[in-house]
Amino acid sequence: MTRPEETASERGRRVIEILCAHGTRLGFEVAREYPVQGGRLDVVWLAPQGLAIPGFERPLPAVGFEVESSWRTRKHIKGDYLNLADLSAGLGVIVLLGDGEEVEATRRFAETLDRPGPRILIWSEQDVHRLTTHAPQTPTLAPDDANPAPSGGQHAAGDGTGTPQGETNAHAGKYRALWAWLRNQTADRFSSTFAEIEEIIGMPLPPSSRRHPAHWHGFEGSAVARAIHDAGWTVRDLDIPHERLTFVRLSR
Repeated sequence: MTRPEETASERGRRVIEILCAHGTRLGFEVAREYPVQGGRLDVVWLAPQGLAIPGFERPLPAVGFEVESSWRTRKHIKGDYLNLADLSAGLGVIVLLGDGEEVEATRRFAETLDRPGPRILIWSEQDVHRLTTHAPQTPTLAPDDANPAPSGGQHAAGDGTGTPQGETNAHAGKYRALWAWLRNQTADRFSSTFAEIEEIIGMPLPPSSRRHPAHWHGFEGSAVARAIHDAGWTVRDLDIPHERLTFVRLSR
């Protein structure tokens, strides 16, 4: 976390070291100052050398990071987006360090950009810390989760116990951990926070979850809402400013 005696440059170097160390722990090859057409990226996590792709001589980039250690103009942020687009990795992350209204205004601007290319997240130092302290867990499936089920959250007839017959891996999206967690709940209604959900899924929620109520209810346009619905739940009492919500089980 922030250290009062640090300069902006020292803070940036420390966060870069954290990203490099964690990437190595996750099994990636890590490259610093990775060259792209428009410049260089601070950190890139690469697929291991053992993953040989015929016709592609270099390791495939999986995640790219641009770390901004102090306030930056919108032009800088657009440059970060272009560099990450040039990388063509599966995911890009812009880490905006620092505090204050100028940084928050830059963050809000960055989150509104919509450019072709990889999905790009906007992180703070707290997000970097959350990444390194989270211990990924593989959900434990119940006996009725052993076989595939129809896609799209469709369920077979129930057996009278509350578990539809034949229902198994009804959700296989990126938020499957949230789906599995909700499936294991015994209460029909309970409250949660955005931070708790991020602990469950092992990554930050998308920026739209903190701006648009439809992100939690719009089944057709939101992967999070789809996972919640497929698990048999819906969201009530959504409080975006305080990042709280209530899960309510759908009628069985």
